[in-house]
Amino acid sequence: MKFIAYNVRDDEIPFIEKWGKDNQTEVSYTTTTLTQETIEEARGFDGISGLQTIDYSRSLFEDFKKLGIRYLSLRNVGTDNVDLQAAADNGVTVTNVPAYSPESIAEFAVTMALYLSRKVGYMQQQLRQKQQFHFSPDFMGRLMSEQTVGIVGTGRIGRHAIQLFEGLGAKVIAYDKYPVKNKFHYTNNLQELVAQSDIISIHMPATKDNYHEFNHETFEAMKDTALLINTARGSIVDTNDLIYALQSGEIAGAGIDTIENESADLQDSRSTKQVNNADVIKLSMMPNVLITPHSAFHTTRSVMNMVNISMNNLKDLYAGETVADIVK
Repeated sequence: MKFIAYNVRDDEIPFIEKWGKDNQTEVSYTTTTLTQETIEEARGFDGISGLQTIDYSRSLFEDFKKLGIRYLSLRNVGTDNVDLQAAADNGVTVTNVPAYSPESIAEFAVTMALYLSRKVGYMQQQLRQKQQFHFSPDFMGRLMSEQTVGIVGTGRIGRHAIQLFEGLGAKVIAYDKYPVKNKFHYTNNLQELVAQSDIISIHMPATKDNYHEFNHETFEAMKDTALLINTARGSIVDTNDLIYALQSGEIAGAGIDTIENESADLQDSRSTKQVNNADVIKLSMMPNVLITPHSAFHTTRSVMNMVNISMNNLKDLYAGETVADIVK
């Protein structure tokens, strides 16, 4: 029994090595992304652990079959970049880590909301441009307890976000296609939530149905003082429409941890390449935007859990045991 982990960051290496030692299992790792060009490195291994935002395609799963590899264990939650039908057609079982640390992402969403609510970006811009500080009406913020926060998606992360925002005194409303009965104050539809919220925080998985759910029409329906926080998936928000909404004043600000068409370099801990995504650069120049490199999850607890759960899933699959994290 031996496994290989792809796209391994420096912070994951100690946990991978410890897991291998504790489980007396050979585990190799590489910093390269899993593609048709790199899968040859997995020859002779019994399973692959992966973490990436680029596609796991049909042709890639066909290569799995050629190499006799039957298991792909993701170190993340999202599966929108996985061709699950192709995996099944080629006899590959896919698992994910549905809850490595919901608190980490929820805390980051609250951090973004506080940063934007208190106009920190405007203060930073003034310091960069003028090397001075002075009070300005542009810097006047809003208390969280004065705001209505709309949580879109009440899974594990969304529920933690509700708890944190309520702890700061905010009024919280929620929308989910599958609401938790008698648990939260749900709106009847997303449009109702959008119209009422001062802050909207997205915590739902990406699906075909919610592709560009937040678009020009949605931004027009939001308050012009509203903030949008996205720590979920980039495809849920139409980036071009978001930029227009921010520039035109349709909304007041945005916290963006994930954006459409994220490159493999984004999760390469050794990458020294400069950012060349025009949308990222444009958003980063706006004082009413906080943009980060898909790092809401990034805490010690998250990294440890992502590695351990992914590797445990591979071990259990190989042993023929029941695995709860199989993605269907």
